[in-house]
Amino acid sequence: MIAKMKFIKIASPVSNLDLVLDKYISKYEIQIENAVAELDKIKNLVSRNEINPYREKLSEICELTEKVVGSYEEETELLKKEEAIKIFDECKGELESITARRNEVAAVLTEKKEYYENILPYKSIDYDLKSLQELKFVSFRFGRIRKDYYKKLKDFMDDEDCTVFIECDSNAEYVWGIYFAPLSEIDNSDAIYQAMNFERLDVRYDYEGTFREVAAELEKEVRYYEDELAAIDKEYTDYCMSKAEVFYKIKRTIESASANFDLRKQIAFYKSGEKEYFILCGWMTREDADSLEKEIKQDDDRKITFIVEEEHEGIFGGAPIKLKNPKFLKPFEMLIKMYGLPDYKEFDPTWFVAISYTVIFGMMFGDVGQGICLAIGGFLLYKIKKMDLAAIIGVAGIFSTIFGFLFGSIFGYEDVIEPLWLRPAEHMADLPFVGKMNTIFAYAIALGMILILLMMVFNIVNAIRAKEWREVLFDHNGVCGLVFYGAVVACVMLFMTGHALPGTIVLVIMFVVPLILIILKEPLMAIVFKHKDAMPKEWGVFAVQVFFEMFEVLLSYFSNTLSFVRIGGFAVSHASMMAVVLMLAGAEHGGSMGNILVIIIGNILVCGLEGLIVGIQVMRLEYYEMFSRFYRGGGREFKPYNKAVK
Repeated sequence: MIAKMKFIKIASPVSNLDLVLDKYISKYEIQIENAVAELDKIKNLVSRNEINPYREKLSEICELTEKVVGSYEEETELLKKEEAIKIFDECKGELESITARRNEVAAVLTEKKEYYENILPYKSIDYDLKSLQELKFVSFRFGRIRKDYYKKLKDFMDDEDCTVFIECDSNAEYVWGIYFAPLSEIDNSDAIYQAMNFERLDVRYDYEGTFREVAAELEKEVRYYEDELAAIDKEYTDYCMSKAEVFYKIKRTIESASANFDLRKQIAFYKSGEKEYFILCGWMTREDADSLEKEIKQDDDRKITFIVEEEHEGIFGGAPIKLKNPKFLKPFEMLIKMYGLPDYKEFDPTWFVAISYTVIFGMMFGDVGQGICLAIGGFLLYKIKKMDLAAIIGVAGIFSTIFGFLFGSIFGYEDVIEPLWLRPAEHMADLPFVGKMNTIFAYAIALGMILILLMMVFNIVNAIRAKEWREVLFDHNGVCGLVFYGAVVACVMLFMTGHALPGTIVLVIMFVVPLILIILKEPLMAIVFKHKDAMPKEWGVFAVQVFFEMFEVLLSYFSNTLSFVRIGGFAVSHASMMAVVLMLAGAEHGGSMGNILVIIIGNILVCGLEGLIVGIQVMRLEYYEMFSRFYRGGGREFKPYNKAVK
């Protein structure tokens, strides 16, 4: 069903704005409308476009909770805005202090790792590191060189007596070493090595001992600072986890404050003398509006004016649509929304779609085994993924199972269980004028006739709600159409069952009079409501128009009725397709289960492919043959601003 809506307006001094938003509006679902646009007849209304002061805080707390806390599901009450910001700033200060210590340790660790990696290739040198500084006439450089350049360097050094290169370590790509040169020649040697792409490494001398001992000492320091860094990270995580509930409260509070502040863009402001006032307007469900009105009336000292309108047609249209159905019908709302939400004055057809879609699906796809598979698979997928389509498949699978028992079919086998009703591919009926006909086709057409009549009733109900009397009385889906098509259905049923048809006068009244009224609906409505120019000015054009309109109306009745034959067609084709599978498996004559692998693969293919096609065909029947007769749609969805915050 469609929830009854009320258009509410709240007016008060600007000093009460935060109170109204935080204390009242945030507690309810309300679709806020732009007050300046909605109240365009009121002069001197202005809007504000201010920078949201909570946006930066919200970004910070969201980033923190996503990284560390994750999703904290427990519902908690909101804090006061000022309290939330104060607590968050304190917590943020603590975390910044921990982060600062971490950065210091991380910087030292990076330095130690770099020095350790630089000196590691030289640990094979059994020489005191500091002693190198005591060399007075010789200079040296630590570094590495690519192997292809190292070969060139050795060839070049055969003719160079002023420098010596000592290889210390190597891998597949580089050679690490030290080159020595006299102080007077060191610049020349640097130029040579630089030309060979020698990469110098920074080796410090503030450690005592040999290269091996210094490397061992550095390794201990690296491990120490890694442990220190891990301890700080744990401290950071533990602190955040200990504040998880507090962070969640802060996040929810700031989310609400930010959303409320953004509402100022939709609120109208005006001045009366020296005082400034605001007007807020929007849509609420009737229950929420009544509850909010009671709360505001209890707060007499605040000078808050609350106005309710049952009907309102503003610049954005009438009341928005909120579908309010039981939980088991919620998945079927997806099919309604795909076509378009109903208008506020229409009724919600979700219940009808839930029944008709699943019953017709079951009739077109009747199989006990495959129906059970669809039901189990659909409900499992819905439980895991919460997909509305999966729930629809699950319910459709139940009706497939029911019709499977009615048709006596289980995984394509037609001889395992006896049908409770008939076998679609075998049962024939002898009909007058038609002759031999598959019974399921006759039932499909009969069902289609009943549904078309029901759609006309729905259309009359919707037209009465909208007070569209022409649609009620003279439309081909209104009272005249119902009488005409109902007479056709009654005559067909009487003829097929061997009963006598009504008299000529009755047939004329039931057939001819409704058609004439449908064709002349424009002049008749003009006469009934005393409009000018009731009669057409050009009778020739009117006659041609009448002819084609009558032809279109009769053709639509005929084509819509025949369209339901597809129900019987798919019921028969399902049995035929499974007969082919059984034939391929060698089980078509009974007495043998046949090749189990072929049976399984065939059932999977038929279940998947035919299930998809049947689902689409049923949707087509819903939209084109049924919805087109009574459903207008065009409603706009109810979108409460604080849905994400509630």
